[in-house]
Amino acid sequence: MLLQRQVRSPLDAAIDLTPMVDVVFQLLIFLMLTYRASAQAEVELPPAVYGTGVEETLATNLTLVPRPGGGVAVFSGMSTDPADALDSPEAIREAVAEGVRRGRRHVVLQADGAVSHGEVLRVGSIVAEVEGIILHLGVEDANQS
Repeated sequence: MLLQRQVRSPLDAAIDLTPMVDVVFQLLIFLMLTYRASAQAEVELPPAVYGTGVEETLATNLTLVPRPGGGVAVFSGMSTDPADALDSPEAIREAVAEGVRRGRRHVVLQADGAVSHGEVLRVGSIVAEVEGIILHLGVEDANQS
């Protein structure tokens, strides 16, 4: 006598993942649209060892902040408000030239410690194209740290 094998039926308890994937994508899109990137973090300057100070009110200040994807964002003044962003080399030169017209020959580049030396040199070379300026690198006063 031959033994008959029992045929197993497929499980009826299958889970449909389509609605869960839809919900995940909706949450992802919602979070991407409501996320506010805040570049208003304080700039941490390296401490000074030597040098003299420049009066901030008599100088044109440019703040350099690293971008998350690489590169650097340049802002006019001490704040990192997106309204003060200088998006192109022409905008940087124009901001410095406007400072020179107002009698501010000193230009201070303030860069966060995470900004690469090459980016500071790149922005410094753009600023140096304006005639009649004195370029300074901003550092933290050693007595304040």
